Amino acid sequence: MRLQLMYRNAHRLLMLVNQLLDFRKGEMSSHHLSLSEGDIISYIQGVCDSFLLMADKKQIHFSFFSSVDHFTMAFDADKVGKIVMNLLANAFKFTPEGGRVTVMLEHLQEENEVIEIKVADTGIGVSDEDKEHIFDRFYQTENKEAGEDTGGTGIGLSLVKDFVTLHGGDVTVFDNIGKGAVFVVHIPVKHVDIQYHPINTMPVPGLLSESSGQQVDEVDRSQFPLLLVVDDNADFRTFMESSLGLQYRVKLASSGKEAWNFLQNCEEMPDLVVCDIMMPEMDGNELCKLIKQDKRTAHIPVILLSAKQTTESKVEGLSIGADDYVTKPFNMTILVLRIRKLIELSRYNASKGTIDPAPSEIVITSLDEKLIEKAIKYVEDNISRSDLSVEELSRELGMSRVHLYKKLLQITGKTSIEFIRVIRLKRAAQLLRDSQLHVSEIAFQVGFNNPKYFSRYFKEEFGVLPSAYQEKDGK
Repeated sequence: MRLQLMYRNAHRLLMLVNQLLDFRKGEMSSHHLSLSEGDIISYIQGVCDSFLLMADKKQIHFSFFSSVDHFTMAFDADKVGKIVMNLLANAFKFTPEGGRVTVMLEHLQEENEVIEIKVADTGIGVSDEDKEHIFDRFYQTENKEAGEDTGGTGIGLSLVKDFVTLHGGDVTVFDNIGKGAVFVVHIPVKHVDIQYHPINTMPVPGLLSESSGQQVDEVDRSQFPLLLVVDDNADFRTFMESSLGLQYRVKLASSGKEAWNFLQNCEEMPDLVVCDIMMPEMDGNELCKLIKQDKRTAHIPVILLSAKQTTESKVEGLSIGADDYVTKPFNMTILVLRIRKLIELSRYNASKGTIDPAPSEIVITSLDEKLIEKAIKYVEDNISRSDLSVEELSRELGMSRVHLYKKLLQITGKTSIEFIRVIRLKRAAQLLRDSQLHVSEIAFQVGFNNPKYFSRYFKEEFGVLPSAYQEKDGK
């Protein structure tokens, strides 16, 4: 418990330092936006996922809703992430055990087109007096209901306002119905040419369905990536297991020797190894070297953990084959993102030469190909429907949304949404070649409501606009 407390405090200190650095930048008016195109819905849901462990520990019911499954627009990912993280941190801080924290996203097209982000809680609420100053720098509430462990710096909500304003938006706070507060952020919809690809996030147990508010079906944990965590400190192993256990299956080893024995005899190889360097019997560097020299395990990504922050130590670890080197104390959210990135990269490299989901052009040679054929056929049969969803496709194929996501990524190298989109686009390419229809007509025929978005995605896939493709390849 003492070790967990140390890591928790170190994490809070790291967040505080980062907040202060951002705040100092604001004082010097050096904040600027770095806009790029990306799916803001998936990105925000990924940020929300990082609070699931906190919700579980505090016994707070945490839910996520969105009026749309995905929405591509221009935004500064770093700043939007900090907006959501600060609002959620504030909500969890002031919400007691048994309470609720809810994130709601909506695409509004009234006077101005905006993405609305609502963070609602059933906590102590915000007084009318505090509402006038809550976004001021260094302002802290004096609500006695808050308890002793709710102190802060008065910086987080100030940064929220700064970052929202940079996007040309606004943020307000209202009373929640019944009890608590609701923070409402409006970010105007913009578009730029630069593409941003957030790390794909999978739904995890305990989060509510975006569209219906119903509990997501129980996830088959056997489909979760398997991590091998190696450390000689039992408390640290427990800390890592509890921190990573919501998104991964975690196998623990107390030494490099124990880990190597496991790798030599296991029925299922881990997707990634997280290993401390300083251990008895066999240290992390030795284990990493063995893993990378054995053809059975050389493909497994390895992250080395160490309190040593010298350049020499990092060079040594990376030179023997480690895929990443992380110094202690570390930010768990960043470690989780690095783990995801390395696993995705490993699977991408393993799936080179995978099936290309071209409509009606697959020869059946395996169970996986049969699955892809069935998926392609269903998308083709419903290709004009813009409301065709991943949930509907997963039901048709008889598997969970998470299982379908992982299967499609493994077989085709594409996420579920990308899989549906690429079939639409390839059918559009066929129509552009073989028919005399206008581009806008073809866009609607393959399920795009907005010809502008159709043109953007078509150019991403084929390198040219639909009109140019039609002129070049059409009859």
